Amino acid sequence: MLSHLGHEVILPAYASLQISVAALESATDDFAVEPSAATLSALRTRLKEARLAWQDANLFQFGPAESVTLRAALNTYPVDEEQIEENVASGDYVLGTITNRAAAGFPAAGYLLYAETDEDVLARYTDDERGGSRMTYLEDVVAHIATSTNAAADDWSADGGNYIAAFLSPDRAGTDVGSSMGMLINAFILHYERFLRDGKIGIPAGARSAGVPRPTSTEAYYGGYSAELALANLRAVKRLFLGTTPSGAGGLGLDDHLQARDADALAAEIESELDAAIASLEALSDPLADQIRTDNDPVITAFTELQDVLVLLKADMTSVLGVTISYQDNDGD
Repeated sequence: MLSHLGHEVILPAYASLQISVAALESATDDFAVEPSAATLSALRTRLKEARLAWQDANLFQFGPAESVTLRAALNTYPVDEEQIEENVASGDYVLGTITNRAAAGFPAAGYLLYAETDEDVLARYTDDERGGSRMTYLEDVVAHIATSTNAAADDWSADGGNYIAAFLSPDRAGTDVGSSMGMLINAFILHYERFLRDGKIGIPAGARSAGVPRPTSTEAYYGGYSAELALANLRAVKRLFLGTTPSGAGGLGLDDHLQARDADALAAEIESELDAAIASLEALSDPLADQIRTDNDPVITAFTELQDVLVLLKADMTSVLGVTISYQDNDGD
């Protein structure tokens, strides 16, 4: 199962992310050479494609991704608008530092490309006396995304750091803390709990922010496709559980592992609950921030459906598989 997931799910996810980020870099270069409505539109398209590719790779934040703090580098949100504008004005910044964590990555690129009307965005890069420094900052943000992505993807690759060999090493067999199975499941469930259930849905909707909705905390607030990203991420979760490849081919997944432990009913229940959660996200509309402001009940329903899946994954599945949750809970649940 780990061999299948490593070679057919994890490596392709990082490769796809790497390819999409390279395309984002190229589109940024084109925009820098000739800022126009056409190059802006193309750049926005590439940014969205990269953010969708990230929804597959972000389940595997251990090993190389943990070493380069990939999630923090690529997807810390909501953005710090004031910090971004201060960096643009001063030209004195180091991306990747804690101070600039919320002023970098995909969310920062989204702010720089979507925060105003198309005409005003272009004017920022062409008419403003600081247009050159703003363009430089955009280029630096995208370059930092690429550097971080390439570092993690190359370290996983057999032609690079070959972490895939370490992942599949007999020395890391079993389910103990530090085993490949233990790291995979902990990273996967931690992501599901904190960054999918809470980050993408619960906090913006108010379910995980003291009952106060925070629509501006949606993942792609400026681009307006936060619900689409959440749905893509949940579908990636289901593919991982079933061992399905990006192309849709079947293979050994966590469901098969449960069945091998005579937990067929649990495997079926998790798949059914995942389908229900996917349906609840499909019922949402973008911009998600607007839906939260005007019709938040379906978003809260989606949170509840996501929570139902979490209980099965974090308590029931790990118990059957003998995997200990080693990350610290936020709230003791």
